[in-house]
Amino acid sequence: MDFTVMSYNILAQDLLEDNMELYRHCRLEVLDWDYRCNILLEEICRWAPDILCLQEVQENHYDTQLYPALTQMGYNCAYKKRTGNKTDGCATCYRSNCFSEVSVTLLEFFRPETELLDRHNVGIVLLLRPLVYQGSKVSAKGSLLCVANTHLLFNPSRGDVKLAQLAIMLAEIDSVVKSWKAKGEHCNVILCGDFNSVPHMPLYQLITTGELYFQGIPAWMVSGQKNLSHKTDCHRLFAPLWPSSLGISDNCQYVTASEVDESHSPIVCPGGKLQYSHNFLLKLRFCSVSCVRPSDLQVIPGVTDNTPDMSSRKQPYVQRFGPIIRHQLDLESIYNHTLLDCNHSEVTTLHCEGGATVDYIFYSPERTLSSDQAAGGKFGSEGLKLVGCLSLLSGDALWSMEGLPNHTFPSDHLCLLAKLRLDLNAPS
Repeated sequence: MDFTVMSYNILAQDLLEDNMELYRHCRLEVLDWDYRCNILLEEICRWAPDILCLQEVQENHYDTQLYPALTQMGYNCAYKKRTGNKTDGCATCYRSNCFSEVSVTLLEFFRPETELLDRHNVGIVLLLRPLVYQGSKVSAKGSLLCVANTHLLFNPSRGDVKLAQLAIMLAEIDSVVKSWKAKGEHCNVILCGDFNSVPHMPLYQLITTGELYFQGIPAWMVSGQKNLSHKTDCHRLFAPLWPSSLGISDNCQYVTASEVDESHSPIVCPGGKLQYSHNFLLKLRFCSVSCVRPSDLQVIPGVTDNTPDMSSRKQPYVQRFGPIIRHQLDLESIYNHTLLDCNHSEVTTLHCEGGATVDYIFYSPERTLSSDQAAGGKFGSEGLKLVGCLSLLSGDALWSMEGLPNHTFPSDHLCLLAKLRLDLNAPS
């Protein structure tokens, strides 16, 4: 089954009007929302993607214009507005004649109990199953497809926040994949969005290599959007990157309450006082003083003759959260980030302050099964095969078209489009 995926930051009108200095090169008519909306819908209709991941989707425009038009084109849609007073969010849409929806999770990265996560970005994780037509019969068949869509924080100096937001996204995807693997089903992953990070920098490396050694690196270097090395007070990253109260390990996986060191996550009660849980207080039974047997203690079999096993005590969270963060998802970028014909860098966004690549489609690449997997009764390969993608442009080419937005492209971002092949007979 071949299917297409589009990822597109469509530039919310409220954000455009709040940052008009970025678009002083543009003709006024191309900044009008109704004008941009018509071009946007024409572009979506032209490419007709089977899966569509949008960012910077303004809520009132989604309700009154985009959702009605997309449903008329045959899409089912999920939308999540950013929290707080933000007016835009993310939307993930899929053709109802290509996929059936298994589940949808709307993620909020703002966590009031965690000082680090005080920004209002969001994400969507959608689980789909392909629809197969055999004559007049329609059936859901083949590997599951986990489609994730997000827009990470822009601030170039807050790489620590970006990594924590990404960890939430990866933990949710990992949870979906593992839950279906436990049921004997393989789940391919597509991760789309505006990551506000340039290629080959630490955040990108974490996604594509599965690990990142972060100890001591400047926070601005995580995304590489701006070189802030001239600043003498640059914040640097040290373990743990986020508090245990987030419930996510340094493997970007959810952890159970029993695995979290509660000494670092007291409950905040009304009035600002801290209160430790009963389970935490019980741990004090095994402090060093409690393990010293008084000389006059009467020995009672089964009561006072036992010594607490200190080896079973979990390491403190700071020790368990090491200088490396990892994830177990096998992901590659659809794009190479360099134009083949001229060796210039691809650009996905451009305005008066310059152009860069910050938008991506990551996917589970096709892998041949190991001999151990083949011995277990599985044969062939798993993953998605990249058939092709829509070429991006260089910054010079876009400036020759009067920059972005213009009469051809309605946003300050270009759309990313890829064709992927899913083996419906792949082992589950």
